[in-house]
Amino acid sequence: MAHRAFAELKVGPVTLPNRIVRTAHATGFSRPTHSMTDRLIAYHVARARGGVGLSILEALAPHPSGRVDYCLHGGAPGLVEGYRKLMDAVRPHGMRVFQQLHHAGYAAPPVDGSPPWSASDGVFAPLGQVAVAINRRQIASLIESYVASTRDAAAGGLDGIEVHCGHDYLIQQFLSPLINRREDEYGGSFENRCRLALEIVTAVRAALPAHMALGVRLSSEMLPGGFGPDDVAGLAAMLQDRGLVDYLNLSIGQNLATDQIIGPMNEPVGYQLAHSAPTSAARRVPLLVTGRFRTIEEADQVISRGEADMVGMTRAHIADPDIVRLTKAGEEDRIRPCIACNHGCVGGLALQRQIGCAVNVAVGQEDQLAEDLIAPAPEARTVLVVGGGPAGLEAARVAALRGHRVILAEANSRLGGAVEIARRAPRRAALGDIVEWLTREVYRLGVDLRLSTYVEAEDVATIAPDHVIVATGSSPRMDGAQGFAPGLRPSGVDLPHVISSHDLFLDNTNRAWGSRALVVDDTGHYEAVAAAEFLIEQGVAVTFATGHISFAPRLEPSVSAAPALARLAKGDFTVLTRARLNAITPERATLAYHYSDQPIEVPADTVILVSHNRPHRELHDQLEERGIPATLVGDALSPRYLQSAIREAHLAARAIA
Repeated sequence: MAHRAFAELKVGPVTLPNRIVRTAHATGFSRPTHSMTDRLIAYHVARARGGVGLSILEALAPHPSGRVDYCLHGGAPGLVEGYRKLMDAVRPHGMRVFQQLHHAGYAAPPVDGSPPWSASDGVFAPLGQVAVAINRRQIASLIESYVASTRDAAAGGLDGIEVHCGHDYLIQQFLSPLINRREDEYGGSFENRCRLALEIVTAVRAALPAHMALGVRLSSEMLPGGFGPDDVAGLAAMLQDRGLVDYLNLSIGQNLATDQIIGPMNEPVGYQLAHSAPTSAARRVPLLVTGRFRTIEEADQVISRGEADMVGMTRAHIADPDIVRLTKAGEEDRIRPCIACNHGCVGGLALQRQIGCAVNVAVGQEDQLAEDLIAPAPEARTVLVVGGGPAGLEAARVAALRGHRVILAEANSRLGGAVEIARRAPRRAALGDIVEWLTREVYRLGVDLRLSTYVEAEDVATIAPDHVIVATGSSPRMDGAQGFAPGLRPSGVDLPHVISSHDLFLDNTNRAWGSRALVVDDTGHYEAVAAAEFLIEQGVAVTFATGHISFAPRLEPSVSAAPALARLAKGDFTVLTRARLNAITPERATLAYHYSDQPIEVPADTVILVSHNRPHRELHDQLEERGIPATLVGDALSPRYLQSAIREAHLAARAIA
């Protein structure tokens, strides 16, 4: 079948080789210079080799007041030279490259420590700083900086410019009737609030060489009384009427609800499309849409229905840079799937100041860890991998790619490990996609797969492998240990109605969970949230108790906490933070806040304990005692997250001598 997504597309003076786009996204790879580093270039070149039609470089802040930590900086040392190096590398592959220009306004702190700029003075809650309302002189300086950055992009050989006018950044702060309270010509009426956007785009257009394209990114605020889909359509019409833009890039959301911008696993494919309908119906230039698209087939459907002309597949190409190439080759089954967990990409940027990927180890290290750099081993070895969860599967896959003879032994009758349990939780089925992909790969590569095979030290001695990788995972710790209450062991944890999340999701008996349940969360991640959501959907009233300062704080970086809390709030749901569990009886549990000894009595027919798991490292320790070298990876080393498990296993398999 011919894919519509692979048809060429004219965007102003620029011809795209296909309609698959990587939208602008911060990576953290431009640090420390905030310029086009070799690392950032390698990241983009890998996607060019994979066949992407257009990549829009991560936001560049033209003006000093908008230079934030996650951005490229206008005028940064080596920027133009870096552009040229990037374009020399991607030209042979046909990928076009645009530069997004953006000013964060009050949505991010300037690196120089100065107060953030905005349309009006006011406080952006997450930042907690009072913004400065910029004056006409500063507006003129801002426009001049956009022109200067446009000229740098042209000098560097780029193909186009995108002006970011959405997502609650500075230009949208002018557009928004909720934020813009100005009484001059930049405030009040719709036309006045659009004035800054039009002036910036007009100036950029005038500075742009004839061979370069210009587009804008627009978004609905998704807030009552805010800049909505009809307003987006109105501004888009003004830009088109004046002949200012060659394409439109539509999105939704703002920085108080980032999950709308970067939809987590709970969002369906194309979840943003309904909001782009008013603009899409009246468009006169090509339209780019996003919304958790993962496959070329999904992009084809959008294009064939006339909803858009280009489709953004940004996270999908973080997970696998070769989507276009593999699809053209008829090898769709080999495409590593994005599971939309947001743990490595969005979460990595928030926590480690650079993106990674839960399923793709090479992100940010393409020059060292790209798949095509996995070289055959000088001598084929016999490698035994014990454990068929994601860590064991990745270790077996990479070892097989290196040409080793690989045996993978799994004690259960199914592969997947803890992921096979987690995927049963509400709205978490996509977790299983990576296990299914890894399973297909180990079969394709000829791994000797042995299910229902429990391996002990004697078995290893009998097999006599040259190398052993132990990926035996972990299991729930049910002794009531709580990280925020060291030494406390609640009484009653051995009662029959006290269970783990594994017990909850693996139950096949149609067990009645009662009318009220207590979920005790010691990890602050998704496991306890999933248990609570499962029970709420069964009609059970849930009290959610955690020692953390807030609900699921370790989900905040991956923008998954807020949508989960919104779903839970539709049921009978109560949250207790900074709390500890003291005792459990058949009818109730006794808790207390960490700052008080006053008991809190909670009726509970079912109690779910979610704590940090206990690693299964017995086999490794037995092998070590016998002098048999083995590498311990994943949860068997220390229970953490999927990204850690896959990364450790991947590196361990590559390191086999």
